[in-house]
Amino acid sequence: MTGDKANYTMVLPVRHFRIDENQVAVESAFAEHLRMLRSRIGAGAEQLVVASPGMSRAAYEAGKKGFAVIDAREERIAFYTLFADDAALSTSQKLRLFRPVMKSLSALAKKSVCVHSGLSWDVWLPFEFASIVFALLAKRRTVFVVDIDYRNSAWMSYRSGEWSRRSYLLCKYVYDVARSLQVWVAARYCSIVLLKGRKMVEDFGAGRPNVKAILDASHSEKNIIDRESVERKLQALHDPDQPLKLVYFGRLTAYKGIDRCVRATAAARAAGANVTLDIIGGGDQAEILRTLTAELHAEAFVTFHGAMQFNQDFFRVLYPFHLLLAAPLREDTPRSALDAMAAGIPYLAFDTYYYRELLESGAGRVVRWPDVDAMARMLAHLAAHREEVAQMVEAAIVFARENTQEIWLERRMEWTMASALQSDLSSTR
Repeated sequence: MTGDKANYTMVLPVRHFRIDENQVAVESAFAEHLRMLRSRIGAGAEQLVVASPGMSRAAYEAGKKGFAVIDAREERIAFYTLFADDAALSTSQKLRLFRPVMKSLSALAKKSVCVHSGLSWDVWLPFEFASIVFALLAKRRTVFVVDIDYRNSAWMSYRSGEWSRRSYLLCKYVYDVARSLQVWVAARYCSIVLLKGRKMVEDFGAGRPNVKAILDASHSEKNIIDRESVERKLQALHDPDQPLKLVYFGRLTAYKGIDRCVRATAAARAAGANVTLDIIGGGDQAEILRTLTAELHAEAFVTFHGAMQFNQDFFRVLYPFHLLLAAPLREDTPRSALDAMAAGIPYLAFDTYYYRELLESGAGRVVRWPDVDAMARMLAHLAAHREEVAQMVEAAIVFARENTQEIWLERRMEWTMASALQSDLSSTR
C-alpha cells in the first residue's frame, strides 16, 4: 500500500495468492469485478486496496485454471494480506491473530476515503465487520454489503441432514442473532447498505434511504449473447431430435446440491426425456460427483469440464446451453444465475428465496425444496414443451441486459456519492 492519498478499501474473505511483488492471482470473475470497480472509482481514490486472507501455493495450484492475475502497479489495485489462510484455522490460532489483524484494519481505515465490507461469519475473527467499525470511528464513508439472506439456512441445513439439532439451534439463536445485529448496526450508521433481497431491505432498512436492494451481477454488456447465437439456440430447441442441454457451472461443493442435479437429470432420462447435463467447475466434490455419475450409469449424458477462466471465451462456451440447474441445500445467491441469463440460459432451481425472487424476470422455474423427483418431472415437462424454454430464453436476455455489472456499479457509485453529499450537508448544519 503506497501513496499519501486516501484509498478505496475492500475488506473481504476472498482469498488471494501473491505471485511476486506486483502480481496477485484471484478468482477470475472477482478480478473482472475489481477492474471494473477501479475504473468507476476513477480519481476519487489513490488506489483500490483489497485486504483479505492469503492463499497457500497448494490451493493456488489446485485452482489456478480459474484464476486471473492482477498487476498492482499497472492497474492500481493493491492487495494487503491480513493473515495466511493455508488451512482451516483453529480457535486458538484465530485468537492469536485477533490483535494484529485489528491493528491492521484500524490503520487501513485511517488511510481510506471509503471502506467496503460486509458480514462477519466467524465470531472469533470478525475482520469484515471490524473494518466497518474502524471506518465509522475514523469518520470514513462505509459500504456494507450482504449478498445472501442467511436467516433460513440453519433450518435448511438441519432439514437436509447436514446439521444436527444442536448445530441448528446454536446457529439460529446465537450466530444468526449476531449476524442480524451487524446488519441492524450497519443500516443505522453506514453510508450505504446493499442487501441482496427485498425482504432483507424491508426487515432491516424500511424507511432508510441508505439501505438498498441489489443484484450483484458479474456479467458485462459485452458478454451478452449475440442474436446469431440466439437463433442457433432456438433452432436446436425446436428440434426434438436434439437434447435439452442442461448446465451447472460454479464451485463443486456439497451445499450447492450438484448431486441432486445429476440425480434429477438421470431420473428425467429414465422417464424418457431427451436431456444432457454438463458440469463446469472444480472443487472438493468433483470426484464424488464423478463416482455418483458412474453409479447411476449416467456417463453418456453427464459431462464434466473442470474450472474455466471467467472471460468472453467462457461465455461463448455457455451460449449453446438451454437451461441452468440449481439445487442449493441452503440459501444461496450465486452470480451464475445472472451469468447464465447473459448467455440466454434460463434456470430451473429449488424453491429458495433468491430463485423465487428472480422469477419476476420471466426466465425461471422453481420446484419444491429439496425435491429431486419434482425437479426431474419439471425437466421432463420442459423437454417435451420446448416453446416454454424458448420464451424463457428471450426473457433471460432482456433481464441480463437490464442488469449488467456496469449498470449496477454505476448505481452503487451514484448512491455512494449521494451519501457523501448528504454527509457533507449534515456536517455544515
